[in-house]
Amino acid sequence: MHYIWFWTFWHWSKASFRCGTVLRGPLHGIAGHWDEWFRHEASEADRRAIESVGKTESGQRKFVAWLCRSWVPEANPDGNQLVARFVLGQLAQVPPFNGWLAFSSYRTSYGLKGVQAIVLAEKSHGEPNDVRNIEALLLPSDADATAPAIVAEEFHAEPTDLEPALQAAKQLLAGRGLLIFLARWVVAGRRPYPRWLAATLFAGWLALVGLILFLLFGPEPGRGLFLTEAILAGLWCALLLVDFAVVSAVAWGAWRTGVTLRKRLEASRARLRMKGGLTLKGGSAGFPFCLNVLSSLYRAYPKDPQSSWLWKRLLGRLCSEGRFWAATGVLTAQGSIRQVVLAPKLRACSLHGGIREVLTPRQPEADPGGADVLGNASTNEVGRTPRTQMPQVQFGFAAEKTALRLHRCSHIGRAAIALGGFKDSWQVFANVFTIALSIVMLAGLPDLRSVLLPPPAPMAVPPASLSPYELWISLNTKYPSYFDVVLESDYWSNRRADVRRHTDLTPSVRAEIPFHRLTGMSAANEDDGVVWIERRRRFLTREFLPGERVGRYTVPYLSHLGHE
Repeated sequence: MHYIWFWTFWHWSKASFRCGTVLRGPLHGIAGHWDEWFRHEASEADRRAIESVGKTESGQRKFVAWLCRSWVPEANPDGNQLVARFVLGQLAQVPPFNGWLAFSSYRTSYGLKGVQAIVLAEKSHGEPNDVRNIEALLLPSDADATAPAIVAEEFHAEPTDLEPALQAAKQLLAGRGLLIFLARWVVAGRRPYPRWLAATLFAGWLALVGLILFLLFGPEPGRGLFLTEAILAGLWCALLLVDFAVVSAVAWGAWRTGVTLRKRLEASRARLRMKGGLTLKGGSAGFPFCLNVLSSLYRAYPKDPQSSWLWKRLLGRLCSEGRFWAATGVLTAQGSIRQVVLAPKLRACSLHGGIREVLTPRQPEADPGGADVLGNASTNEVGRTPRTQMPQVQFGFAAEKTALRLHRCSHIGRAAIALGGFKDSWQVFANVFTIALSIVMLAGLPDLRSVLLPPPAPMAVPPASLSPYELWISLNTKYPSYFDVVLESDYWSNRRADVRRHTDLTPSVRAEIPFHRLTGMSAANEDDGVVWIERRRRFLTREFLPGERVGRYTVPYLSHLGHE
């Protein structure tokens, strides 16, 4: 009840907006509405209560605490955590709050640090003050439907230069930009594996390599071939399933959370503050504007991204480490980043000293070698002190220069990979390794299937050979390469032949065995002999010992098959 006067003002503001007395919404126009109410509408009792609160700094701080803890949740039911900063920053500019010590820290800044923009002043060749901090706030939309979705504070910019930043942010949250972001992450992004799982997967892939090498170059497995190939196939499927499950879960979580965040953004109004009173010409600040809108979304609703590892990491790093980043580039509504004048901007970042990473468009000037040259030149310029100013003093600069790391990006989705620290060379190697092993496994998959799930045993069918000097064994099978035939006879030479698909004048799937009589005396005759059908067991380039025999036919039966 000590601050009933503020509730009186708030209800007056909302009622005045509904009846058209004030033109701006109650939240976004709170400073002007307060000034109007305090000067013309506040009662004497209200003024005395306000004066009583402002007499001491402790009373002022209690009012600030009440405003943040009690009034903001009531006036802002959707839980936007940036409303308190905005309200305090706006009220700090108007009486009597502009004279209260408790509001001193809110008069010049909202207390937000984000990715810095590189905006060259007129005729500047790249100076430290050309690297400018941007404070972005995302506030609930007022009932004023005509208000723009993005507003500039303390600088002037054309709406056509601001609107693409908002549209590109929406594309990254749930659109083509998110698809590019996810695709880049799948190819080269680190996975959210705990250490024990990463070590287990690494051991699993090494075991897979060992099993492949054992099958190709190891001793004859004999009866252990089935178990070895079963372990090989099961391990490969398990490793792929884990990787696919993790990628799918992360991607689905990112999409679902991105849709939620985009709805938040569409239901809000963004405010960008950049000090200096500049009038921007061109859209080279659109890239950092977009990134700061995203960071303000995380600051306003920090609970929303918690369900997505990708968004939590990206937006969290954007807020915590954004002050060490600078960005420049003309941003389109689809998220593409176009080229800008770059050399003086890199020089400004080198002289600034607080910038470690720079996001640039993909253009020839944005290479690490160029950044090092600019950095060395900047250090040399700082070290050259004109003798006319201080002839009696010599300075030695021993401070280590911070090298700039340049990240060339053609799209906002690729920039998200750099900002979130997702790029991982080991993951790239792991992906290439996984693909290579999977190609090997796919090449050997028919061989594995022939052992683990062997095809049905074939039967002998016509046609038979028309020549008395050759024996045909025709089989009704779709897998001729996994069978062979063996002739065992005391009269004819024992022979082994592969089953093949023939497309000659008599097309069929058959093995052909020429008859060669054994030398020497024998009690057997030309009808003596048995033909066995055996399974072939192999893996890629290696042939193992024959498998089980699945068929037995006599030579007379095969010779006369189809000639009855």
